[in-house]
Amino acid sequence: MSKEHLMYARLRNVIAAVGAAALVVVSSSSAGAVSSAPVSGGPLGAGTCAAQALAARTHGTVAALRSFGDCEIGRRQTTLAGLTSVVNGSQALTASDRAALTAEIGAESSGLAVLKTAIDGQTTLPALKLEIVQIASKYRVYLLVAPQVYLVDAAEDVLALQPSFTQTATVLAGRIATAEANGKDVTAAQASLTSMNGEVAAAMALASPLPGRLLPLTAAQWNAGTAGPVMTAARAALVSARGHLQAAVKFGRAVIVALQ
Repeated sequence: MSKEHLMYARLRNVIAAVGAAALVVVSSSSAGAVSSAPVSGGPLGAGTCAAQALAARTHGTVAALRSFGDCEIGRRQTTLAGLTSVVNGSQALTASDRAALTAEIGAESSGLAVLKTAIDGQTTLPALKLEIVQIASKYRVYLLVAPQVYLVDAAEDVLALQPSFTQTATVLAGRIATAEANGKDVTAAQASLTSMNGEVAAAMALASPLPGRLLPLTAAQWNAGTAGPVMTAARAALVSARGHLQAAVKFGRAVIVALQ
């Protein structure tokens, strides 16, 4: 392989690596992946407490209702433990975002533990029912906390790609300059590079504000109906950012083809 062919092979590998990273963002930012918590004990795990729920409805005793409440809290604690693993294992989260999510998960877990103690200590049905209602209304683990974790992580995944794209753009710009100096028509290559940079900028602009919008959301805001639209808009922004990243990779490859 000639030196020139080797250079282009390396450039293709760089583009391929960036493209592979973009695909990871694609999977993590899809509407389905971040709509709820894909971790053990999540919404699909509601059947975990099906027997307790049936007993609570059928018998309506303090013991049956308490068992149901304890089960519902338990599966939420399982979910929170899974979310902690996601946060700790993320390669993209900034230190501040990681700390914010860790604090939120910890507060949810501590609050649920206190609520369990209250539920276990109740001896009358009216008081017990009031405590159990708080499991979902005060601790929005599935509708708020889990999507926050996944949406913020997906946004940071997008932002983490910028250095790779910037480095790639610098290398491609240098190859375009060299080709032009050697008398090659680089109009198509330059246009593709400009388009690549534009697509990357669009993706970053969509992802950049998301952590700041998502992290402050609270259960009270969800209950009031103001948090839901913010999260829906964040999902849409990430799906759009995905499209821009895919287009950026396509234009990067087009630069290489135009220079050959």
